[in-house]
Amino acid sequence: MLRTVFMGSPEFAVASLQRVFDESQLLAVFTQPDKPRARGNKMLPTPVKTRALELGVPVHEPARIRDEAVLAHLQELNPDVILVVAYAKLIPKTLLDLPRFGCINVHPSLLPRYRGAIPLQAALMNGDAETGVCTFFMDVGYDTGDIIKMVRTPIGPEETGEQLSERLALLGADLLSETMKSLERGDFTRTPQPEEAEGGYTKPLGKADLIIDWNLPATRVSHFVRALANEPGAQTFANNAVLKIARATVQDGGGEPGEVLGPVKGKGFKVACGQGAVLLETVKPAGKGWMSAWSYWQGNQLKPGDRLAAAAPSL
Repeated sequence: MLRTVFMGSPEFAVASLQRVFDESQLLAVFTQPDKPRARGNKMLPTPVKTRALELGVPVHEPARIRDEAVLAHLQELNPDVILVVAYAKLIPKTLLDLPRFGCINVHPSLLPRYRGAIPLQAALMNGDAETGVCTFFMDVGYDTGDIIKMVRTPIGPEETGEQLSERLALLGADLLSETMKSLERGDFTRTPQPEEAEGGYTKPLGKADLIIDWNLPATRVSHFVRALANEPGAQTFANNAVLKIARATVQDGGGEPGEVLGPVKGKGFKVACGQGAVLLETVKPAGKGWMSAWSYWQGNQLKPGDRLAAAAPSL
């Protein structure tokens, strides 16, 4: 049985952590330190930490993975392999070279397509018909190491980023299990990646990256909304307040980008894009929960001809 160390942080990594615990000798879990993650800046652990503590596995939360103390501790643990799933820190070469099998990453894209921080969302934003998960041997680059295994899956026509993440997390856990078994049998393969990344490197999303650009065609706006639904949520400004959107379907019609075209009874309201329009169906006003866009329309002051904006007007 492999001696393993697991590194990961978000909910996406929990299914993989469980499989590693079930199918190897899991020595320790490394995750990001507790951070303010809830309303009121309440300090909360990562989902990986929460699950690891439930499993009774030692948890470590170094502020810097490059610290000498971290290296010394991992040398003492002497794992056969370090398994990394959305840890959100670049692993230094000293750690990459430490285990017998090195460090292996689970990445939610079809490498070399969409290296970097948000491959899953990038696939949806670009309207890709399929995506997948792969395991690869980590090197000093960003998602550039030799691929071990890969699985492809179609993207549903209405699948959101949240739904796709849940599905790829399970596929990733299965693929990681197969990868660990290949390591134990010694029948694993290495497929080098091309140097160039298809679709480029994806960067973490900042607040400004969540704002809808109404100048885009309706199909691109719809893809953008799907990619960010329900968390962190695509955003616009209506009546000077933030309005999050979780569902926007492509419609006929047109007008000035961001122009409110009018309600569709029982469903929501239409907004013009650079080409075509979208019907907003699920929204979240500031300080409230998700609701139907039709309910929002009935209880607010929007009217045809108003404009949804990329920022609140300056006073």
